[in-house]
Parts: sequence; structure tokens; C-alpha cells
Amino acid sequence: MSPNVLLIGAPRSGTTFLFSALAMHPDIFAPNVKEPHYHLAHRWPLGGPEHEAFTTPLSEYLAGQRSEVWGGLMTDATDYAALYADAGNTRWRLEATPNYFAEGAWMAQRLNEHLEPDARVIVVLRDPIARTVSHYNHFVKLGWETRAFADALAATEERLAAGWAPTWDYLKYSAYAKPLAEWRTVFNDRLRVVSFEDMTWQPQAVVQDLHRWLGLTPSDDLGAANFNAAPAADQGSLQAARQSVKLTGRLDLEQEEAIVAAAHDPRFAQPLVTIGMPVLNGAESIRESLESLLSQTYTNLRIVVCDNASTDDTARIVRDLAVQDPRIELRSFSERSDIRTSYERAFATAAGDYFMFAPCDDRWAPEFIARAVQQMQVNRHASVCCGRIEMLENGHRIGRSEGVHDIIGPAGRRWRDALVNTFDASRIYGLLRVSALPDLIPATAPEGWDHYVTAKLALRGDIITIDSTAMYRDRTSDDSYLGHIERQEPTFWKRVFYLRHVRRLFVQDQEFKTGNLGAQLTLLAYMLIYSYLPLKERPKLYERFRKTGRMLARWGRNISV
Repeated sequence: MSPNVLLIGAPRSGTTFLFSALAMHPDIFAPNVKEPHYHLAHRWPLGGPEHEAFTTPLSEYLAGQRSEVWGGLMTDATDYAALYADAGNTRWRLEATPNYFAEGAWMAQRLNEHLEPDARVIVVLRDPIARTVSHYNHFVKLGWETRAFADALAATEERLAAGWAPTWDYLKYSAYAKPLAEWRTVFNDRLRVVSFEDMTWQPQAVVQDLHRWLGLTPSDDLGAANFNAAPAADQGSLQAARQSVKLTGRLDLEQEEAIVAAAHDPRFAQPLVTIGMPVLNGAESIRESLESLLSQTYTNLRIVVCDNASTDDTARIVRDLAVQDPRIELRSFSERSDIRTSYERAFATAAGDYFMFAPCDDRWAPEFIARAVQQMQVNRHASVCCGRIEMLENGHRIGRSEGVHDIIGPAGRRWRDALVNTFDASRIYGLLRVSALPDLIPATAPEGWDHYVTAKLALRGDIITIDSTAMYRDRTSDDSYLGHIERQEPTFWKRVFYLRHVRRLFVQDQEFKTGNLGAQLTLLAYMLIYSYLPLKERPKLYERFRKTGRMLARWGRNISV
């Protein structure tokens, strides 16, 4: 038995994700070896640093020492057929060896002769420069590549002459025009080209479209598909790489980029991200904040600035930037509101699939929104995707903020985990799914109400994270928080238990179901753990509160979930 649907390339274009996503369909069988390279077995030398990776893991798999491997160079026809021994009556049997694509005509003809008459072929195409850089960076990460990018390109002939595999010819796999024409000549309408960009922004829709092409009922969930979250190269690196590639004279970049553009399906556009920015007298910082948003690599943005009756140059600065970039919109309010209403105004601007809350004095890392959208598009159960917040003091980095980590599991456990690990409530400043926003802001705004908001987001979906910087933020001193608490509470002990008002928000909100013992213990733990600011002059009492709170949190975490 052999495969009858092949995912053939290009390498570093999302084939691992697509392989795992397609494999989730009950009518598609995927073996435990993704890239067997069987049809390259007698044409590929392995004289370079890749030798062990292409031989040892596969040998261990064939010896029964591993249950699955990425792949390797499989040479035996019996071993290759055994990959599909458990396929049963499954309609489609999948192989994903991206390196087949660049071989062009001879490989297309070979597969056409060896496979069933109705076999299908899927090709994923990515921007040629981004693909080349990703290929290079992958080899650097594996410890195989030690030369600088331009030097590595120049070393191609030397390496191939020394018996290294063709995979060391980085540019070979970014030359799409000739091999694609040759594959199409052989497979015609049995070949489907997929855009890496489309798969990045609309993975569910692309996979479902492939299901229909294969004559299957579309699956509605990607589940735990193996999405590659490796950070993209920054624009400066890509521009430098482009110059190095052009100097080789090997790629007609205009032609290759046109082929990639033609692969884009207009049905699979980037989802809209609305950014709500509340501001009061933010003239000193708002230009830099807005420019950091306009510089995002993700472009389908709508930025709505909600001016809370500022008396400085805030409105003029925003209008000037809006003339330059129509993605910015200014909403001016004549009556000044409190912080809660200011937040509510920003959240009310939400439209499209995603929303981001952006205070006017934060600066955003250029890749954050793109990476967060990618993750949220794959994980349809997530309500928030967060990155790391770099804390600054007097313009100097002092470290990353606490409190941002994945929160998954049953809904009752998620909100409890979010509440007792809230720290800086950073989840408000992630990318939020618009469907998770209704009734998010409470009617009252006691100090700490943002903890309630983050717990509600966790109640409504998974909290997922990416381990890279989302924003840069100036640290707010503890004295500022203490000032808010002292204005809210008249006595020392009421200040210690100032979070009792936030606890009341949970009890009054029927969505939380706080009547069980686990929820009650969690709410009590929360009040004890985060009572430390008024107790900072009494460290022993502070530690006792914290220790007791952590113990109660452990007890309450799993009760009645």
C-alpha cells in the first residue's frame, strides 16, 4: 500500500502544520514518519552535517525503538509500504516530503507512475526570501549551519561537490516557476497550490477547502495541530537577505513573487484587528505608541483613539497621523470620564474577529500582532493570546513582567488559575477574541477590577502565550497603587482587604458559579495573596498572608471543577 495524497513542498512553508491538520480528519491516514524521502533514496548523498538526522532516528524507528519520527532517508520498499499498513479503508493516505517539489519533472513523472491514478498533490508556496531565510535559520538552530547567510549561499557548489544533500542548496527550494510548471503538466487538476500566507491567516478555512477538494466532509476543528510558532525574520534581516539573494543572480525574484501572489486566494484574507486606545492628555507619548502600532508587520488594523477630553495636543497629533495613515480613527469625548468608562469606550470600538486594548504610553513589538493572530486562528478555543511585557524604568529595561503563562483546561479551573496568578493582569493587553468581550467590564470599578476582567476572559476560553515581547511599558510604582487604595478605603484593615469588593463582583456574576467550595476557597486565597501592598511595611504578616493564600489556592483549584 502506498500514499495517494502527497504534500510536496516547499520546505519551511508550513508543511508540518498542514500535515498534522489534515491528519486529524477521520478519512485521512497519516503515518508516524512524515518525511520518508523514499523517492529520493537513490539520488541523495548525505555527506554533510545532516547525515545523522536523516539516518539515526529513522533506523531507531524501524528497530521499534521509537513510535514516530520526523523522517529520514528511507531506502527499503517494504519499510515504505509498512508505513501505510494500518491505513485500512481510509480514503486518503498522506505523505509529506517537501523536498520532492524542487526535483520537478522527473519526480512528478516517477510519482505519477508509482501512485494510484487519482492520487493528489499539494504544494505550499511562501515568499521566496522569507522561505530561504527560514530554511537557513532552521539549519543554524540545528547546529548544522555555521556560516553567515551570504557566505552560506556562496558555499552551495562547494558543499554539493563534497557530497552534501541538495537540501543545502537554499535557493533551489525558492525557485518555484520551473518545477511548478512541470508538476502541473503531469498532475493537472490533481494538483492544488496553497498559499503560505493564506494558511497563516486562515488555517481553518484553508484546511476545510482542501477537505472539500479531496471530496471529504470538512472538519470544523484543527485541535492540537502542530503550528510552527517560530518567529519570522525582522524586516531588516529580510531586506539584507534579499540583497544577498539578488547578488547570486540565481532567482528571478519578480517572477517567483508573482507566482506566490497568484497562489493567494482572496477568500482567505487577514482577519481584522481593532485596537482601542483610551487617552487623557497623552501628547508626550501617544505618537510613539501609535507609530509602534502602525509599524506592525500585520497590516489589517483599525486603530481607534478614544480621547477623554484632553486639554493638550493629543487630538492634533492623532489627526496628523490619521492623515498619513487612514487606519487611525479619532473619537473625541467632551466630558471627561473615570478609568472604567474610558476602558469601556475603548472596548466598545471592537469590530472584526480580534481586539487589542492599547494604552497610549505603551510601545509594541513589531511582530506581536502577527504572531498572536496566527496562534488565535489555529486555537479556536482561545479567548486571549499574550506575549511578554518588558518593564522599563527611566528608559532602561528592568525585566519582564510576571503573570503571563498558558491557562488551559476546564473553564472553572481556568478562571481560578487566572485569578490567583494575576500579578500585573497582562492578559488584558493581549490579543482578545471579540466574541469573548460582551459584558466584560463590570458596572463598578473597585481597585483590582481588572483582575475580574482577566478571570472572565479565562472563563470564556483558553489563555495562550507566545514567548516573545509584546510591548514595552514604563513601570508604575507601588506608591501609585497604594494611593488608589487609600482613596478607596478609610482604615488600615479595610485597605488590607480592599479586594473584598472584587470578590463581590465574582459572587454577583452568575457566569462564574461561585457557590461551590472550590470557588470560595479561590476567592479567599485571592484576597490574601494580593493584600500585600498595604502590608509592605509588615513583611512577616505579609508572608503569612501569602503562604495561607497559596495553600488555599491549591485546595480550591481542583474542587468541583
